[in-house]
Amino acid sequence: MTQKINLENNLKLMIALDLTEMDPILLQYVSFLCKVWNIEQVYFTHNIKQYKLNDLYDEFLDEGITIEDIVDRGLQKTIEKNYTATAPHTVVITSDDYTESILTHLAKEYKIDIVIVGNKDELQGTGALNQKLARMLDSNMLLVPEEAKHHMNNVLVPTDFSSASARCFRVAESLVERSGGTIEGLHVYNIPSVFFPYINTEKAIDKTKNHLKEKVKQFRKRHAITNELPFRYIDRENLSVVEAIEIHAEKGGFDIMIVSARGGNNITSLFVGSITNDLLIRNRKMPLLVIK
Repeated sequence: MTQKINLENNLKLMIALDLTEMDPILLQYVSFLCKVWNIEQVYFTHNIKQYKLNDLYDEFLDEGITIEDIVDRGLQKTIEKNYTATAPHTVVITSDDYTESILTHLAKEYKIDIVIVGNKDELQGTGALNQKLARMLDSNMLLVPEEAKHHMNNVLVPTDFSSASARCFRVAESLVERSGGTIEGLHVYNIPSVFFPYINTEKAIDKTKNHLKEKVKQFRKRHAITNELPFRYIDRENLSVVEAIEIHAEKGGFDIMIVSARGGNNITSLFVGSITNDLLIRNRKMPLLVIK
């Protein structure tokens, strides 16, 4: 079972580095996290694709240099320059054809609470690595974009009123405990336009909002969510749910978004909820924390 994220816990973080311009951004963001969370240990990992190792290894072998040596030097140099926290860290270099598999293995071996990845990994064009990791990991996952702010003051939690999404609110409360920040719940709804010629649109919207208020009331009661935590309801209109969430998030200037890996149809941990799956492949300005 994944350890619950709580500031009272001593968390273990694993950061996937790839020797690109994304590494300094991740290292600086992790240094910030070490100020607002209790971090027990940080693991910086880099996986060398096995086929790349095979192609290049002989070229360096005559000189007594290995690819691992080169990677280690590059990582150590970047870490020394950009990691400013005092939490102890370990560098782990692996060689495997499947990065998502080796990261999942390491996360289990080291009992990692949160695996942190950037939005510019080698598969980011399709989002394939992030999607696979979200399915395979038992750990929580944090995606950090280039423009991530070093704040934890304004947290957005989209919800479908499922038990899985309720856990995100408990995590959010823990994340803002030190900063004294605020949390906002968000539900995106839609009244299909096909009904508009036959119904009173204004009346339908009012009824929908009243229905949602009742759902929120029951949701708060069922999952012990404080009445002080505000909920917003927005009509997605012609947008997708994900587009509506991200537009709202950017307008609100949120520092981080928290979503559940699974949605309301909690069939199996092998499947990622469709909304979360779509969020994983989109570019955004705020980090996305996926709760398992």
